Amino acid sequence: MSTMSLNAPVVQSALFPPPSAPLFFTDGDRYVWTHTGDVWTRTNGSWVPSRYDGLNDDQDDGTGWWSDAEVRAALGRAVEKWDARQRFVPADPGPTLPGRTLLAFPPLHDCAQYVTEHQSSGLLVPVRELVAAHDEDAAYDIPGVITAAEAAQVLSGIVAEHDRVRVRYDEAAGRVYVRYSRYDAEGWRNAGLPSLVTCLHVFVLAAAPSEA
Repeated sequence: MSTMSLNAPVVQSALFPPPSAPLFFTDGDRYVWTHTGDVWTRTNGSWVPSRYDGLNDDQDDGTGWWSDAEVRAALGRAVEKWDARQRFVPADPGPTLPGRTLLAFPPLHDCAQYVTEHQSSGLLVPVRELVAAHDEDAAYDIPGVITAAEAAQVLSGIVAEHDRVRVRYDEAAGRVYVRYSRYDAEGWRNAGLPSLVTCLHVFVLAAAPSEA
């Protein structure tokens, strides 16, 4: 596939490889080759070239449809080889967070952190990529994958510091979703009034191999 779907958001090249191969996937996830523009979107359990996304088209342009195992293995190789040309983009969960209310962080699983990139794409991006856009040197100090205990500390900090926090655990997708509101300092400077921004922080449970 040589061109992306016209209605698919553009995914910019990354500084880092994917943080890890996810433990599970969910429909709407995207696997991207930034160097060619090829994009596969998980649809009804299969990874479909985005030209066919949502069209139930059984044709194949030569790139083929992928399975979860194939995408997980490809992302794992990208992590091992430090290949920043491949990206995993988690699906946006939509206005209603899926899963159940979280009482405790899932034990024993490392995870990668993704957050909404508000300034341009609006997609979920790894935390360290967002930091790298402002301070590349600082981004190298951020691990791609954190432990469950570290994730629990991050989650506790969000709950303590922000308003309107909602936390849900989607076990089938292997995701912890945290939606919250924060004051936008830029809006305060420009308008002189407090402005609330809705943020989404997603912990994606990681499968080996992962980059520490």
